Amino acid sequence: MGIVHSPMHMQQTSPPWSNRHACPAAASRTQCALAGFTLVELLVVITIILTLAALTFGVVVKTRQRADNVLAISNMRQIGAAIASYMTENDHLPTFRDVGVSPAYSTNDPYTQASVLQPYLGIPELTSKTQYALIFRPPGLKPDNMSGQKNWYEVTSYAMYNNEYITPSKAYLPKGVVTDSEGQDVGPFGRYTGGGTSVDGWRSAQLDAALTRFTAENGGKIATLSKAPAMFEINAEYPSAKGSWPWPVPEKTLRQDHVNVLYFDWRVESVTPKFFFTP
Repeated sequence: MGIVHSPMHMQQTSPPWSNRHACPAAASRTQCALAGFTLVELLVVITIILTLAALTFGVVVKTRQRADNVLAISNMRQIGAAIASYMTENDHLPTFRDVGVSPAYSTNDPYTQASVLQPYLGIPELTSKTQYALIFRPPGLKPDNMSGQKNWYEVTSYAMYNNEYITPSKAYLPKGVVTDSEGQDVGPFGRYTGGGTSVDGWRSAQLDAALTRFTAENGGKIATLSKAPAMFEINAEYPSAKGSWPWPVPEKTLRQDHVNVLYFDWRVESVTPKFFFTP
């Protein structure tokens, strides 16, 4: 005779731990979901998520800063190579209109850095329309760091060598080495006046003469082209030797703890700002 199971015996039972978060049938899905975690558990989960987010954000920021710096150094090396190519082809340094580096180039403004170096940088040909060379846009420059200017090219982020703007003890190419027909001093990157008159940049022999003169005037301190800055990053936090920079510049440093410098041996190095802007 077979065993007859009563309805009570047919009913399945669940282990006691499976009903830990049981939800009444009348409760809503939201109420059931909330019933699944205690307040302490929710706080622990939220804390873990916020901690991971903070760590991830910090890593992303540092990675972006490193990438910006790598690109900045690469761009400066290309600019250095362009200046070196110009000098090889013309036997003297190029003539630039201003110490502040301008990314604008056109046939109407032929003495900006971008205009003069255009053939060596692989950027589009000069026309009467003003264009802007992106290689002169400093990586890491953000809208809130542009001294109130609307466009990146309205901010001067680089300067060329001029011993009036850097620390005298680092001015390895002193004045008086080269002068024009009127006795005016001519810096390494020539001299240009608004009337269209220009004076060539220095030749190799003039660079050597300047280094020798600096050594003689500074107690035998050795000066080399590898120490003389040709172009460097600037900002308002580190004023020039004359005080504030005469152009709109980034309000804060583009790098956390250094500035990038292109030397006259066309090498780029990251140095502490104090090395460059203090006596």
